Amino acid sequence: MSTAHRQLVKANIESLGSNIDKLSQLFYRELFHIDINLKNVFPGNVVFLNRKFANMLATFKNTAHLEKITASVEKMGERHSLRYGVSPDHFASVEQALLLALRQYFGENFSPALDAAWQSVFAEVSAIMKVAMANTPLDEASSGHYDETTYDSGLLAEVGGKDGILRVHQRFYAVIFKDPWLGKFFWGKHEDVLAEKQSQFMVAAFGGENMYRGDTPAFVHMHMFITDEMSDLRQAMLKQAILDEGFSESVAERWLKVDDSFRSSIVKQSIDECVLKCLGQVPVTAEKPIAYRPAWKSLK
Repeated sequence: MSTAHRQLVKANIESLGSNIDKLSQLFYRELFHIDINLKNVFPGNVVFLNRKFANMLATFKNTAHLEKITASVEKMGERHSLRYGVSPDHFASVEQALLLALRQYFGENFSPALDAAWQSVFAEVSAIMKVAMANTPLDEASSGHYDETTYDSGLLAEVGGKDGILRVHQRFYAVIFKDPWLGKFFWGKHEDVLAEKQSQFMVAAFGGENMYRGDTPAFVHMHMFITDEMSDLRQAMLKQAILDEGFSESVAERWLKVDDSFRSSIVKQSIDECVLKCLGQVPVTAEKPIAYRPAWKSLK
């Protein structure tokens, strides 16, 4: 894969702006026309499918640094095999559907050079994922699982749309930034920026317009050693922020169910699972302070 191909694909994805969902609709229409049985591998509602498509594009956009993120792409291949029942045989249909969708969406602007770049990028990424899938133990492989209730289409309206989500995240980040343990992951970052980006992400996760332009959770956190204990604590803080904003216990549980669907792509069992983005970078870790006490009172 040439550097020129990678840059062409990245620029092509960025040119979509807020229209990723339109391309997503074309992709799934073509995919299920090619092989209707793939609905068993790509089940669920429009929200779920659009989010998976956006994640796929985010992966392709990161191929400029593919050598540095190979381990993360391998993990993605493992998750697709274990959680969704994806097999190497499915990649040809996915590539065909993607190229057809791109040609339809961009029309005459989808040049032969762009076509060749996409084929090159897709081949490189899929090759890494296929190797990872081949190394996944057969007794661990899944026939695919999807929980429709994870994607709560009515939640967005119930929490007051983007404004309600943003207020919760402003409360949440005000606390986690001050936390003596988890706050260490946020040194040098800005509360308002993160609250806005996370709100955009969750609006899409709740079924609203996808205005999020950042990387997927797996890529954002791939160099951070985040444990299940840390993730549990973060969710407890988020739940308190939801409740303190005046929402019910039921709404909080529904919100956390969606939030928890991203846990498996973030949590790591050992520091060796961290993937470094550049030469000289070290894993981001945070040692739990002695006599640690979460920063709960700041939520009020």
